[in-house]
Amino acid sequence: MSGGSKDPRMRELYGHALTLLFYPFLLLMVSVLTFHPLYLGAEWVVLLFALALHGGLRTYARTLKFAIPILLLILVINVLLNKNGATLLYKGPSVAVIGQLRITGEALAYGLVMGLRMLVFFGIFALTLHWLSADRALELSAKVAKKSAVTAMMTTRLIPYLSEQAEQIGDVLQTRGVRFNDGHVLRRLAARRPMLGVLLISALEGSWQVAEAMEARGFGQGKRSSYSRERWGRRDVYTWSAFLAAIALVVWSWTTAWTYIDYYPRIHTKMSEEGPWPTILHALVLSIALALPPVLLKKRRRH
Repeated sequence: MSGGSKDPRMRELYGHALTLLFYPFLLLMVSVLTFHPLYLGAEWVVLLFALALHGGLRTYARTLKFAIPILLLILVINVLLNKNGATLLYKGPSVAVIGQLRITGEALAYGLVMGLRMLVFFGIFALTLHWLSADRALELSAKVAKKSAVTAMMTTRLIPYLSEQAEQIGDVLQTRGVRFNDGHVLRRLAARRPMLGVLLISALEGSWQVAEAMEARGFGQGKRSSYSRERWGRRDVYTWSAFLAAIALVVWSWTTAWTYIDYYPRIHTKMSEEGPWPTILHALVLSIALALPPVLLKKRRRH
């Protein structure tokens, strides 16, 4: 493989699998423990940086195509139904079910922050897909729960497998004259009915082959063997140092209510008491601690 290859399958991350698995968990913990938009925004920027560094921006962009309409719907519902808040932005007539229209600045701010948190969640999931391969995740989890880990991984890969099979079956049926997009909705559904039977048979045959392969390899009989071994290195030590620094900062922030923000009846936070610069500096230090692992565990090429 030449040095200029960009095939992501030929690259992997430095670091132990436990290190790679803990980083998304740490990001998730940070996003759950704070409602402050400054910290959530800083974490989102760190996520975009990590996704850009490790090739997950396309996956994240595809996720946002479906996520953004849902986020907008949640925002509209929260603004219309949540009438708390002292800063009145709009007061309108009474509407059935909703009641009197009363839009407040606090409800709008709360909905925007919840949308930002959901963007962070989707980013964490997209990063996890590119951060740790399914094989390494299975190898790590199988040491704790062998059969449950295999079941979970097989269930996870079932949907992509069925999607691929359905696409192939559809191509074959179209070559035989089946038209999936002609006629009304019921006719289109009827045209896809033969695909379900073929897909069911294909799935059963696939599960039978997997079962035979697992039995031939002696699954569940004796101690589990492993093709590769996870090893700790200096990068893991440096990365866990960054983890501990971020955890200490998050715990201190939680106990001192530094990242806490009260939206009702008026928006109130530590920034209004201490001034903006201590909070900005605090968020910057946390961002640096969270941005170090993607740099330390950058991808290497496999030979």
